[in-house]
This record gives sequence, C-alpha cells and structure tokens, in this order.
Amino acid sequence: MKRIFTAIDISDAARAECANYVENLKSVFLHLRVSWEKPEKLHFTLKFLGDIDETQLRNLTEAVAAATGKISNFKIRIAGTGVFPSKRNARILWLGVNDEQANMQKVKEVLDCECFERGLAKENRDFKAHLTIARLREPHKSAELVEKHLSENFVSDEFTVSGITIYESRLQKSGSIYSIVSKYEFKENVTTEERG
Repeated sequence: MKRIFTAIDISDAARAECANYVENLKSVFLHLRVSWEKPEKLHFTLKFLGDIDETQLRNLTEAVAAATGKISNFKIRIAGTGVFPSKRNARILWLGVNDEQANMQKVKEVLDCECFERGLAKENRDFKAHLTIARLREPHKSAELVEKHLSENFVSDEFTVSGITIYESRLQKSGSIYSIVSKYEFKENVTTEERG
C-alpha cells in the first residue's frame, strides 16, 4: 500500500516568493508553536487518495493520463490569504489562487470524472485550491498571527500550469516526505494552419 495524492506543482519563482512570505511571517512569530511547511513541499492538492494498492494506483495513473489529454496549459498566480476552518478557530494557514477562468476547478472535475469511471471514489468535500503554508499547534495563542496573515495582500508572479503530478507521501517522525510517482503533461496548445 502507498499513501498517494495528485497535485498541481508551482513554478520555482512562485515557490521562492511563497518561501519569502513564510519566512517573513515566521520571523515575527518565533514564540508560537507552528509547523511551517517547507517550500519544496508546496503544491495544490487535487485529490488525496490515502493508502491505495497497486491496482488502484494503476487505475489512478490511467485516470490522470486520460484527464491531462483533455486539458490545455493555463496561467495562474498564487494570490490571497486564508485559514481553515475559520478565523476564530484557525488551524491551517494557506495561500490561494487567482484563477479567473476557474481552470483549477475544471482540472479537478475532469480528473474526478476519469477517476470515478475507474472505480476511485469521489471526494465529498468542496474543492478549494490552496497551498498549505502552516499548521498552528497552539490555535488559542495564534490570533495575532492569523490576523497578520489575513491582512496581507500576497500575489505571486504569473506562471504556467502544464500538468498533474502523482505523489507518494511517506510519514516520518520528522514529518511527511513527498516523492514523485509519475507526472503527466497537459496537451499542447498548438494551432495548426492548413497550408495550400
């Protein structure tokens, strides 16, 4: 069994911008117990499957390959700040996405449909594209951090989303480690001209 999820990766430039934002926030709140996410682990989760066997992984791989064949590259920015589950009881800090064409939602829907056709269950909760940047270990002491995070106007440079990655997550005492299982590119945005 492998602990598997699918995700959309971010550009190196956007990753550096997020890392800088996290470092600035972190430096102000060193006294709080917070699990800050490492920059190299930042991603937009599309579907978390948990522990699955080889057959399910093969079905997932087929679903991702089929889904990416139906989607073209698109551009987004990481933008906006938020918390889960609520401001009063915040436990997770996240950065959102500026996606006016709702492309991330479309990717999620196409992938879910392909997965469902191959016997992989749909998730019941609503999809909210986000990058988790921190988990609050002392929520009752973190109101100032939450306020500061929510007041920030974070916007990254624009970057191109070009595919879906399947990751394995291995749990360690020091936290989880992600490794790429496979990666599938979206179909190319190619226009062909008929030559006479």
